[in-house]
Amino acid sequence: GKSAAGNGKDEPLFTMKPGKTYKFRFCNAGIKNSLNFRIQGHIMKLVEMEGSHVMQNSYESLDVHVGACFSVLVTANQSPRDYYMVASTRFTKEVLTGKGILRYANSKRPASPQIPPPPTGWAWSLNQFRSFRWNLTASAAR
Repeated sequence: GKSAAGNGKDEPLFTMKPGKTYKFRFCNAGIKNSLNFRIQGHIMKLVEMEGSHVMQNSYESLDVHVGACFSVLVTANQSPRDYYMVASTRFTKEVLTGKGILRYANSKRPASPQIPPPPTGWAWSLNQFRSFRWNLTASAAR
């Protein structure tokens, strides 16, 4: 895999052009732990869940439970630099965190060492799940 040491020499997982919007799909193919996914300094607009369109709400982070898949839109609307894409476990005694680099095209600035913190508590996750609504006026997601 690719390393994300944050020293400016990291290979990016993805490169984005400023002003463009990108679609990312997250799936938790695990068998035990829920994950929280977030992108440093960016908002994710949820557009699809489990193969169906949803009402488009914006989130700073998303809890992805075992077997769940989400598609989000992310716009490259921040200053050109590297940003961390962060995934961490939820509802575990020890929080395990993995990170990768999202790079703006032609950026030479490393990511801020301050990674966005995960949410805490089960109520946050439950309230987020309650905010998801199917979009019954749209055709099936492709």
